[in-house]
Formats: sequence, C-alpha cells, structure tokens
Amino acid sequence: MACRRIRRLVFLWVDREAGRMPRAPLERHLEECLDCRRRAEELERLILFVRARCRRENVPDGLAERIRRHIESVLPREESQ
Repeated sequence: MACRRIRRLVFLWVDREAGRMPRAPLERHLEECLDCRRRAEELERLILFVRARCRRENVPDGLAERIRRHIESVLPREESQ
C-alpha cells in the first residue's frame, strides 16, 4: 500500500473499525514504513486523549468526519512511497 492511501485509512485502523477495511495490508505497511507508523501512533494517542476527556453523548452528527477531514487537511502532504 502506498503512503497516500495509508493516510486515508489510518483513521479507521486507529479507531479499530476493521470491518470497514482490509487490515493485513495496512498493518504490513505500518510495520515497514516508520513514517506512517509514527503518524498512526500519534493519531492513536490523540484519539485516546480526546476519548478520555470527552463523552460521546450529544455529539453533533458528522462531527467526527469533519474533524478527520480537518486533520487530513493540515497534515503535511507527502508523495507516496
């Protein structure tokens, strides 16, 4: 898998939404690509931090997707490897 595609899928991987994507190719790439692995780990820490401090009650529809799009828009864009 190319790094560009990984960046799109890593949210699902971190969120453990395995049913929505093939995990094996993504996990193989994360084992081989230190940059992508670091990004995934940073995102995982951020998500765990937010979950620990926020409740899931009364969250506006689409908020999670808007946050994901914003994070993706501010991440530096790199060429796929």
